[in-house]
Amino acid sequence: MIVKALALGADKAVLLKSEETNSDPGSISRAIANELKSHEFDVLLFGKKGVDDDNQQVGQMVSELLDIPCVTQIVKLDISDGRAVAQREVEGGAIVVETSLPASFTAEKDLTIPRYASLRELVAARKKPIVVKTVQLQPPSLEVISVQNPPPRSPGKIVGKGVEAVPALIRLLHEEAKVI
Repeated sequence: MIVKALALGADKAVLLKSEETNSDPGSISRAIANELKSHEFDVLLFGKKGVDDDNQQVGQMVSELLDIPCVTQIVKLDISDGRAVAQREVEGGAIVVETSLPASFTAEKDLTIPRYASLRELVAARKKPIVVKTVQLQPPSLEVISVQNPPPRSPGKIVGKGVEAVPALIRLLHEEAKVI
């Protein structure tokens, strides 16, 4: 993935490695923020959430640790003159947020349609250096005590077919479910 990012135009790459299997978002955020403090940047782009544990926290935590603005779940981003205008989709419309740079953004999958790197770009990217740094993650601030599946649902009822079933359905919704 790093080589692909370099092929698509990234200037440099730093890979933070850890021997620990800690997936605590707070520890990961602190490691990323500590590394970013030694770099100049205008924009940080994070995904919406992690696919491994479905957490949606690292982008926001890194922003807080770096004391920079963060706009989450964006679908459009325009940058010019040291300012960013981001758009978020909400039910029934959109929210437009303007912020100064540097800033952090978490992206929805609709933010862009990624292009494929050409063979020439991929070959050139393999020659670019990838700085590998080993980081020591801090002890996790969260501990998973247990995970339980929800209880199984009771089976549904078939009250009939077609229009003839409507009176029986209304009676059951009124008397048993008490929703009408």
